[in-house]
Amino acid sequence: MKYRKSKVLIVDDSEVVRHILTKALAPEGYTIYSAIDGEDGWRQINELQPDIVLLDVEMPTLNGFDVLHKIRDQFKAEEMAVIMVTTQNDGKGIARAFEEGAFDYIPKPATESEIKARVRNAIRAIHLLREQKHLRQQAEAANQSKSAFLANMSHEIRTPMTAILGYTEILELEARTHKMPELFLDSLDTIRRNSGHLMELINDILDLSKIEAGKLDVESITCSPQAIVEEVLELVQVRAEAKGLKLEAHYQFPLPAQINSDPTRIRQILINLIGNAIKFTEVGTIRLETELLQTPGEEPCLQFSVVDQGIGMTEAQMANLFRPFCQADSSTSRKYGGTGLGLTICKRLASMLGGDISVTSQLNQGSRFSATVRTGSLEGIELLDELRDTDVPATSTSDTTLSSPEEEHPLKGKHILLAEDGPDNQKLIAFILKKAGAKVSVAENGEEAYQAALMAMESGSLFDVILMDMQMPILDGYSATRKVREAGYEGPIISLTANAMEGDREKCLSVGCNDHITKPINRRNMVEMILEISRTPEPCLS
Repeated sequence: MKYRKSKVLIVDDSEVVRHILTKALAPEGYTIYSAIDGEDGWRQINELQPDIVLLDVEMPTLNGFDVLHKIRDQFKAEEMAVIMVTTQNDGKGIARAFEEGAFDYIPKPATESEIKARVRNAIRAIHLLREQKHLRQQAEAANQSKSAFLANMSHEIRTPMTAILGYTEILELEARTHKMPELFLDSLDTIRRNSGHLMELINDILDLSKIEAGKLDVESITCSPQAIVEEVLELVQVRAEAKGLKLEAHYQFPLPAQINSDPTRIRQILINLIGNAIKFTEVGTIRLETELLQTPGEEPCLQFSVVDQGIGMTEAQMANLFRPFCQADSSTSRKYGGTGLGLTICKRLASMLGGDISVTSQLNQGSRFSATVRTGSLEGIELLDELRDTDVPATSTSDTTLSSPEEEHPLKGKHILLAEDGPDNQKLIAFILKKAGAKVSVAENGEEAYQAALMAMESGSLFDVILMDMQMPILDGYSATRKVREAGYEGPIISLTANAMEGDREKCLSVGCNDHITKPINRRNMVEMILEISRTPEPCLS
């Protein structure tokens, strides 16, 4: 950074002292001003905003400490440094000066070299503080630019992915219905799987961006460790079986029946760790161990350890594990794929949950990844000595399989307005809605959607639901929704957006949407949401 010539204000009621200080500092090239008392000094401080104020302690009407209080109330440390000029060399006055915000002091009398040195030090400190502030602002600006870039990239990628995944599912259903050749089905399955991998990559990048920006929230709710483990194993079982690997769960009792944490983030950590173990293991068993760690004087932790019999790592390879976009070595990326983001995200999530992730490994023998999370207080919580029967549903958050043509049409009789400018997604979403039995009207931009809503109001027959894409030409979805609500339209509106950054859902709700769907669209979730919201319309937010 380039700095202007430093401004120094000398505030002292003694003309002799003002002269001595000016004489000492003039050769240094500063722009020097002087004030004859505290009131004059405070006035000039506000007018000139000097870098350094040499402030006499004992002055009439407004003493040096009074002026110092005013400076510290109004100006930050990097904006103005105060050096007290004092005869109080007993230590008490000097200590008070530092406590109340002075940078340094100059005793009376002082040599020219001492005056110069103390002022130079203050100016160096001011410059360092300003440089730190500048660098911090640059970093914040860069982080905001990165977040904006990732949000835009997310939108640009998710929009075509909606069409790719949606049409692939439609083709798979038709192919099975018409008993198409196996090669045809295998090709569609390959498209769907690779599209899924791409979406996982996009989600990883977004998660890392949210964590780095401090915008990823974690919950603290009551949850069952046993249920979390069983759900995770059920979700990864198919991947393990595809490689002929055995999955085992091992519990070290006693274990708390419940903890206070974020079950979604715990599942995310465990699925990623087990997924890595499956990726890097060719034969053998993968074991998930769960254990309660209790250290006197510290909050208890739950430790989940994923133990595999895979390729293992050297000490040098382990050193790079938790750095973004890094894997153990370049050959790992070439052979096994992946971005190296998963472990970075897991470690930061574990930290947000009050724990950490550690690893031990032996080359060609296997690895152990241990993730700890805080349990919250266990006072009054039952400690289990054996497993309980749990009712874990066979859930799959990626269940987007289309139903058969014979299935009852859940949206029969519903009239839906689809506001979507992309022709591919327009056709896809309209097809899904019609397949579910709905009547669909299409608006190609926000203005058309607004006009269609007004006409529905005038006719006295509101749409059962308006699906509103938020990125459209002429009038975007945010503006269209706001105008529709201002016109008095009370029917349910669901936002469709490819934006998946923190705050996007809240932004949609704030303009008047009742709910929010993120692209790529989960067909089943969309139909269920429309069905639910059209049965019992929620009050719109304005």
